[in-house]
Amino acid sequence: MQTIRLFVEVARCRSFSKAAAVFGISQSAASQRIGQLERRLGVKLIDRSVRPFELTQAGELYLVGAADTLNRFDRMEREVSSLGESAERVEGAVRIAAIYSAGIDLLSQLRDRFVREQPGVKVELRYLKPDQVHQAVVDQQADLGIVSFPDRFAKVVVQPLREEAMAVVCRPDHALAGRKTIAANELSGLEKAGFDAELPIARHLQRYLKDHGATPSVSHRFDNMDTLKSAVAVTDRFAILPVRCVQREVDAGALRAIRLTPKLTRPMGVLTRSGVEELPPAPRAFLDELIRAAGPASGQPPADSTRKPVDAPR
Repeated sequence: MQTIRLFVEVARCRSFSKAAAVFGISQSAASQRIGQLERRLGVKLIDRSVRPFELTQAGELYLVGAADTLNRFDRMEREVSSLGESAERVEGAVRIAAIYSAGIDLLSQLRDRFVREQPGVKVELRYLKPDQVHQAVVDQQADLGIVSFPDRFAKVVVQPLREEAMAVVCRPDHALAGRKTIAANELSGLEKAGFDAELPIARHLQRYLKDHGATPSVSHRFDNMDTLKSAVAVTDRFAILPVRCVQREVDAGALRAIRLTPKLTRPMGVLTRSGVEELPPAPRAFLDELIRAAGPASGQPPADSTRKPVDAPR
């Protein structure tokens, strides 16, 4: 089970050294354990010939199953533990500051589920601009700060959360909706809805599109992921969004998610004022739940865009 956990952490961090640090082992030991797992399975899970490394097709498949197995196992242990008369109940408050594009719907569902499981905890969830999230953590006005591109912030500790694959998202009757994949340079001339220009994700997307010769026309901009999704659902504009944040709409048939090439991801992380071990019990428990709900590092959407996320908040 520990080797499975190590593999999921390696895939989530996209780094042997970072995963090794989490488990308190050397980078060499982490690499050896994954190598032993690959030999036992008889397949390569990680393509080490590229930097940063990538998961192979077998690795992507194993990651989904491994994350699901761990989530089920951890949930079973929590349920069994809760039956004991002496089971520890967490109490206190959790103050969370998050960027709007983290997904209001996803975070609200996660908060509601956590509060049901831990009725002694009060969770305050605020949505702010990225720099305001960072400042709230630095000023100790928030216990946890959820941001994208977290490594750019100073005076905080960063807990990697996940790498979110980005996809072209559009209405089911959009001209692109029937495509299984689309190259970035094919988006030139099309109407696009995007994020506010000052947001890191907007600058990241602009660089990506420029680097790949794409010049779509951006006519509407939003700072809110849910508003952006709604705009795409009722207009002929497409957007480039994290697959995870549109999965429910894709499953319901309201939106389509199309593989984007070359692959594009958005790193997500959690900011804390000090180390995780120094957090009070309630914020630490919520962070643990947040990491479990994050699932594996996101891959590209499948060809039919109907795969459901692993243990997504419900």
